[in-house]
Amino acid sequence: MTKREEILQIESYEEFDKRREEFRGIEIDKELFDHISKMFPKASNTQEELFKIPPSQGGRIGG
Repeated sequence: MTKREEILQIESYEEFDKRREEFRGIEIDKELFDHISKMFPKASNTQEELFKIPPSQGGRIGG
């Protein structure tokens, strides 16, 4: 089984996190990205502000 197939078999973030080093350097395509994204916990109840314009283009928080 290839590393790509192994990643697609993983169902939980905890399992992925334990094996993270095994997968370092693997090329990520859209299917893998979508699968991995589903496993990661979603941030909730955050109090951070987001940049509408990146700081490199003159943006600032709240402006």
